[in-house]
Amino acid sequence: MLENKNILILGFGVTGRATLKFLKGFPCKIYIFDSNKDLQKLNIDEDFIIFKEEDLEKIDLIVKSPGIYPFHELLVKAREKNIEIISDIELSYRNLKTNNVVAVTGTNGKTTTTTIIGDILRRKAKTFVVGNIGKGILEITEEVNDDDYIVIEASSFQLEDTKTFKPHIALLTYVTSDHLDWHKTTQNYIDAKFKIFANQDCEDFAILNYENKELAQNYNLKGEKYYFSMNKISEKGTYVENGKIYFNDGENIEEILETRDVKIPGKHNIKNIMAAIIATKLLNIDTDTIRKSIISFTGVEHRIEFVREIHGVKYYNDSKGTNPDSTEVAVAAMDGNVILIAGGYDKGANFDELIEKSKNKLKTVILFGQTAEKFSNSCKKSEVEFYIVKDLNRAVELANKLAVKGDDVLLSPACASWDMYSDYEARGRHFKDLIRELV
Repeated sequence: MLENKNILILGFGVTGRATLKFLKGFPCKIYIFDSNKDLQKLNIDEDFIIFKEEDLEKIDLIVKSPGIYPFHELLVKAREKNIEIISDIELSYRNLKTNNVVAVTGTNGKTTTTTIIGDILRRKAKTFVVGNIGKGILEITEEVNDDDYIVIEASSFQLEDTKTFKPHIALLTYVTSDHLDWHKTTQNYIDAKFKIFANQDCEDFAILNYENKELAQNYNLKGEKYYFSMNKISEKGTYVENGKIYFNDGENIEEILETRDVKIPGKHNIKNIMAAIIATKLLNIDTDTIRKSIISFTGVEHRIEFVREIHGVKYYNDSKGTNPDSTEVAVAAMDGNVILIAGGYDKGANFDELIEKSKNKLKTVILFGQTAEKFSNSCKKSEVEFYIVKDLNRAVELANKLAVKGDDVLLSPACASWDMYSDYEARGRHFKDLIRELV
């Protein structure tokens, strides 16, 4: 498939570097383009050609990094010339040895769900957890053997550029509006998410939040459908009744565990766990193994992560809360009055509904970053107290002054980090460092 092809790697960050290393084993000519890097000064062992605009005539295939804007001028020209554009997920899938592929996407919950599935499967077989967490998928593609499992956290950016990608189990945690700066419309974003199911057939499985059941009917899913719900449902899948999680395979209903045994906070995490239960039951993992994994799971870094308690005030890092829905869920998971630290890069989101729905739990909101002014207008509409500060350091200082015993200080920005930080992880680590310095 790749023999004697002229391949352009578009973007030379983490994904681009992994793509170059992967492609060096194939007899193909590799071009690289990244307007933000001086490729001549980079210390790169592999052979490649620095792409020039006139080279587009020679290109057979473009492997696009997720961080490249989908309407980049070069991509527009490539589409006009019918040059195939794919993501790292697609390139990996075309070269994978195993069919034991589980893919997880969603506006919220995908990291937690992916992590839980990976932990359960690792107890039974060699398992690779890749995508937006852990290693990039191309870093492990050649290592994966026939009987291994691979669990992929897939973003809308990656799914948008898939063509043949066909996970045996595809899971959509929940979909709502996000990344409008990128996808331009909510419909484009939702379409990208549902591409996770596009190539499945009746031998595969599609796992969906019951709240998205009607939406899914627009996409003619061919995989066998399973749903998860906080209420009892008659469809195949998982649900909660009387504080217990049950799994229904269409013939038998089995109790899996009690919700009080789940250590991570919030109803949203019960849903994430129910989704993971379906995925692993469909892979014939025994209930005891699933239960032991879930009971021992204490959460994902940067996702409603408890950092420290000081003078009766609890501090939580939810830097992975990069959209309003995610932040709404995090606020709802808190026990006390919430001092919310929010703001960041503007993805085109609206914060009105977040503030209105959360206002009864919000003691105050401390805003910083590119969206601070926009966010403050939503606070004004709902008559929620707010402060605007210069950066996260000052936000933590102010939160520490305002908080009293019983309050929860929550960093859940509802925005991406790119205005001030390289990624949400850097932002979350900075927050945790600041909290550890408090006395």
